[in-house]
Amino acid sequence: MLELKNLNAGYGAVQVLNNVSLTVPDRSVVTLLGANGAGKSTTLNTIAGLIKAWSGSIDYRGKACAGVAPHSLVRRGIALVAEQRELFLNMTVIENLMLGAFTRDDKAEVLQSLEQVFDMFPRLAERRSQNTRTLSGGEQQMLAIGRGLMSRPSLLLLDEPSLGIAPILVQEIFAQVRKINQQGVAVLVVEQNASVAMDVATYGYVMENGSISIEGPVETLKADPRIQEAYLGDGSH
Repeated sequence: MLELKNLNAGYGAVQVLNNVSLTVPDRSVVTLLGANGAGKSTTLNTIAGLIKAWSGSIDYRGKACAGVAPHSLVRRGIALVAEQRELFLNMTVIENLMLGAFTRDDKAEVLQSLEQVFDMFPRLAERRSQNTRTLSGGEQQMLAIGRGLMSRPSLLLLDEPSLGIAPILVQEIFAQVRKINQQGVAVLVVEQNASVAMDVATYGYVMENGSISIEGPVETLKADPRIQEAYLGDGSH
């Protein structure tokens, strides 16, 4: 479904990604692990069209998408849930969700999608008329994911969904990620919490200094001493 080959990208004259190659098969969950500053967010932002690829290729469903405008990629089925969530804090929950459907004009189905998001995240239904600023960090993350789903994606890019969230809500959010995948949506999740990410993914990549250093099925990664030491050492990373 999604294939990156020898992708190079960066900011200004600073190269961040070095020949990154990875694949996200249709209807799969793949995780991209790595320390802060490894290049994980840059990878997602380049896939989503927010950063221009310097060289290499990004193919989505057999079509090249490097250089395609972000809103066109949303129409093609790619939705990014950014690390900082990028919510409109002065707007209500429902207004933020409806913005996620800006590429759609099928009003009845948009309302159906809205109900599906509320079924998935009942807290959002309870707070639908509340100002987004009043939500907890976990609720804001649910809203960011819900807004991503409103575009009806076939590929969801999740950037650090557990960041700054109480552990109990992390479990709740990842349970929903599993459900989203069961509904046919492929997920590429960037996470520093390797343990929770590998519980939901089937395949993983480890990024160091802008390059993929290790990859494999998550069961293989979990057994790898390098992964255990760097990411699973005391269960808190």
